This record gives sequence, structure tokens and C-alpha cells, in this order.
Amino acid sequence: TAGRGQCESVSGDDVRMSNRVTYILAGGQLSLPFLKEQLDRHSDRTIIAADRGLEACVSLGIEPDFVIGDFDSLDKTVREEFLSQEKNVTKLNPIKDDTDTEAALTLAFEKTEGDIIILGGTGTRLDHVLGNIGILGQGFAHGRSVELLDEHNRIRLADGPVTIKKREQYGKYVSLLPLTTEVKGVTLEGFYYPLHEFTLTSYTSIGISNEIVEEEARISFDEGVLVMIESKD
Repeated sequence: TAGRGQCESVSGDDVRMSNRVTYILAGGQLSLPFLKEQLDRHSDRTIIAADRGLEACVSLGIEPDFVIGDFDSLDKTVREEFLSQEKNVTKLNPIKDDTDTEAALTLAFEKTEGDIIILGGTGTRLDHVLGNIGILGQGFAHGRSVELLDEHNRIRLADGPVTIKKREQYGKYVSLLPLTTEVKGVTLEGFYYPLHEFTLTSYTSIGISNEIVEEEARISFDEGVLVMIESKD
């Protein structure tokens, strides 16, 4: 039996998959029409189903490239029918330190290249949502873009300057929240509410619901990490 934090690889592919986008389908809130729309955007993609994310794949008739999880919350029928194939499946011990989503992210770093988009990483379990926001920072060490995406929000972390083109933004609003205790020297240009060399702290909501008013908006700061949320109304 695998110990705490360990996993049993039922079957796997050691070849790194080179592609522009990797989708991780997590077990949170996941609209099937939205999922299909996103997956249809990229024909050259890798799909990693994390535990209950496999149910969405089965519903849409999509075969994921990799499956990972402890499968304790997976529908019994899906578990018996799909996992019996033992194809690119990594079964985790339920007694573990990381979530299924984080394990899927680790797998994405090992097996794929390019941007990583986590779908189904938000929903009613706010503890999981906050945890999923935190693990986005693992992309910094790997030089990979990692984001959470749902029908209403795109969530990313920034540890340096960011430019958002108005025509490419996800929704109407841009909110900036400090992930670190402080984010120093924040300067916002091209926003309805500009800032200049401002220090954002964890205990205020001043960064909520800004709007881009120019063709592009620029975010710069000297120190810290920002949670950047683009939201639709």
C-alpha cells in the first residue's frame, strides 16, 4: 500500500507531450457546455482528468490523455468502466498531503509543455478554491503559465509586470489582491482607478473591481505576489 504522499502508478506514458495547452479537469464546478467550448478551442491539447473530472470526460465522450486521483468521490459506474482499462491511470492513496488537483498539476509539469489551464477548480468548496489559487504559484518555478478558469472568472498569479489588452481580457472587471502580506510599489496604468507606487496589504479590498479604460492596461510592482482575477458580471 502506498504511504502518505505516495502514489501507485497503474499505467503511464513516459513520453513528454509537447503541446501549447494542457487542460486539467478538476472535481469542482464544471459546466459541460463551457468545458466543450474550451476544449474545442485547441485541437493540439493534452487533457488530464483529476478524479471527478473524469466524469465530465465520460459525459462528453472525451478520452483524457492522463487520469489521476484517489477516486474516492468518483461515480462508481465511471470508476468501474473507465479505470478497469488501466490506461495512463495514476491511482493515489486517499491519505495524502496534496489534493488531486495539485497531483494533476505535478503530473502536467512532468509530462507536458506549454500553458496549463485548470477547469473545475472553483465551486462551493472554498477551501479547495483557495488551495487551487495557491498552487498556481508553482508555475513560477517551472516557467509555465498556470491559471484557473470558469464561466465567470480567470484567475492568475503575478510576481512581476503584467500587461492586459482590453480586447483580450476575460470579462469586464479586473481585481488585484495581495497573495503575500504586502505587494509594494503597485502602479496601475490604463485603469479607471489608477495607482502609483502604492502598497497593497492583505487586510483591505481596495484592489477589487477595477476596469480597463485604454487599449491596454499595465500592472507593475516592486515586491510581492498578486492574485489577478478577471471577472464577468
